[in-house]
Amino acid sequence: MNSLNDTHLKKAVIFGAGKMACGLLGHMLFRSGFKITFVARRQALIDILNKKKGYTLYIVGKGVERFAISNCSAIPVQDEQSVIEAVASSDIVFTAVGVDSISKISPLIAEAIWRRYKSGADMPLNVIGSENLPGVRAYLHHQVLNAVSPEKAEIVERAGGFSAALTRRIMTGGIMEDGELIFSGDEDYDLIIDSCGLKGELPYLEDVTITDEFPAMVMRKLFTINCTQAMAAYIGYTKGCRFIHEAAMHPEVAPLIRKALAEAQAALKAEFPHHSEAIEKDAAEALSRIANVKLADTIRRVAKNPRRKLSSRERLVGAALLAERHKLPNDNLCIGIAAALAYDDVEDTHALGLRHDISFHGVDKILTEDCGLLPYDPLAKRIKGKWNSLVKSSSSHRYGAAAFNSKEW
Repeated sequence: MNSLNDTHLKKAVIFGAGKMACGLLGHMLFRSGFKITFVARRQALIDILNKKKGYTLYIVGKGVERFAISNCSAIPVQDEQSVIEAVASSDIVFTAVGVDSISKISPLIAEAIWRRYKSGADMPLNVIGSENLPGVRAYLHHQVLNAVSPEKAEIVERAGGFSAALTRRIMTGGIMEDGELIFSGDEDYDLIIDSCGLKGELPYLEDVTITDEFPAMVMRKLFTINCTQAMAAYIGYTKGCRFIHEAAMHPEVAPLIRKALAEAQAALKAEFPHHSEAIEKDAAEALSRIANVKLADTIRRVAKNPRRKLSSRERLVGAALLAERHKLPNDNLCIGIAAALAYDDVEDTHALGLRHDISFHGVDKILTEDCGLLPYDPLAKRIKGKWNSLVKSSSSHRYGAAAFNSKEW
């Protein structure tokens, strides 16, 4: 497959050139026989992708396996005409830019679908948001249709499909070394695509699952692997850990991770009883994978931008709310939420902004506006109590300092 001439390859466009774009999507599309065009912002990434025609991916399991991903090129997102032409002539499009950037690329996607239709293309173009967040499909659809005039939007609606995808693969990297772009990820190779919103037949995609239970799959993923990562990151930070695997094996942090995961697991089983066996497997894998020393996943990478991860639909608050709805315990999840509220890495502008807002407006404002919890909600009161204990335990008054004492929680 890899030796085929470019003229025989299907074409895919990926918006983004980060760990999701290269660590999973590029790998999957390369294995499926595509010529891949990345749309990126950073010129250094674009130059190296074009020079090398690809990048290096290390898959970390019991050993480390090296893959050379080829048949790649890259164009800058600022070159709008080239981006539109690439999208219009592609067989499938993925986004992996972060949900905050969807609105910036939506006009390009809309214009490309419109031009594709006007040129006489008879197959719809499916655009799949791979942003690892709930509600991405609807948001992507809305943003693209609202990026053009009503007349064009009618055609875009007819000629474009809009879906979402998720993965359980843990991906790191994105470093440039000796003229190479290098990514790494664990050996869990999967991409799950929501059947809702797709139009026509997708081209062949190796090892991809299309499901009509996507919301359940999103919750399972967020409340197992992402939940354990977040617990390890935010509580590990209070103990001075630098890597996720350190936190996963820390004598005071590890028990809290396991207990929080057990709370999330019980809530998921109550919500999706027919998924019980799969949820148990997800939870066991989550604990195993965050302890993988070879991934060397950093606390800083996982913990960054805590405000987004404190959303009511996200990995910690969402899991706690689900447990609350089923009248199940969530005390350990509340500890993780409190530690996220206290996260104050000086190199994370989002974390410092969170600290500033709490200092000036109080934690109730964040619980209400970011977490969707009213101050008198029992869950909000529990989280606030845990947060107060953490702040009082820090003699330096640095929220999230290493003075964390698990016994006080």
